[in-house]
Amino acid sequence: MPRFHSLSASDQWQKEVGGLVTIADIQSERFLSQALGELLPGSLILGEEGSSNEDQPYLCLEEDTPVWIIDPLDGTNNFAKGKKDFAVIVALSVGKNIRAGWIYAPMHDLMVVAEEGAGAWLEHERLQLSDSTTATALRGSLGRRFRNYPNMDDRFASLSNASCCGMEYLDIARGKLDFAHFRRLKPWDHAAGDLVIREAGGTASCVDGTRYRPGDTPPKGLLLARGQKCWDIVAEAIDPVFATLPN
Repeated sequence: MPRFHSLSASDQWQKEVGGLVTIADIQSERFLSQALGELLPGSLILGEEGSSNEDQPYLCLEEDTPVWIIDPLDGTNNFAKGKKDFAVIVALSVGKNIRAGWIYAPMHDLMVVAEEGAGAWLEHERLQLSDSTTATALRGSLGRRFRNYPNMDDRFASLSNASCCGMEYLDIARGKLDFAHFRRLKPWDHAAGDLVIREAGGTASCVDGTRYRPGDTPPKGLLLARGQKCWDIVAEAIDPVFATLPN
């Protein structure tokens, strides 16, 4: 947080693999990697920044050894621009099964925690989503190509994109959004959120109908919704868009 609104030009740069990174990303990941490794001796670390130059960074997810999946600063562009929609995301995975997840948005003072089989929690409140079947009342997050598809905005109450996966997961879990679709499935962006939505009683599934597992890259992405009926409505609405996308 001391870096927020205080980044110099030399504190931010473009990664070789693309995308902005800042000194805050690097320092956050360094701190979390050490602290989480000490918390669970023998565990492995899969961090966004540390894995950016590795050829096969997801191989560790196949092992039975616990893996901490870390997004040290989700929404880096927002952070660098002084916008408050950014988060820290951590998940614990064993054999590509997500066992626990944490999403923390410091500027909103929000922390959601989920544990496999034990629910999703916002402080002391257990989160419980209810389904919705009226498309025109649904509020959701879609990528630009989906939002710009002809008549898409007429089908729903509102469409947006926060440029921060963590905030969108938090908003679905709290009932501020009804659905979100993601095509770029980096595990540090989605492992914790997928578990949060499922443990809150929502529906989290790849658009092809398969269960998301960290490291998977299904071609049509991941769709999260407050329930199965809502998921079905959105899946049907976005299906024609895929035929218009570049391979």
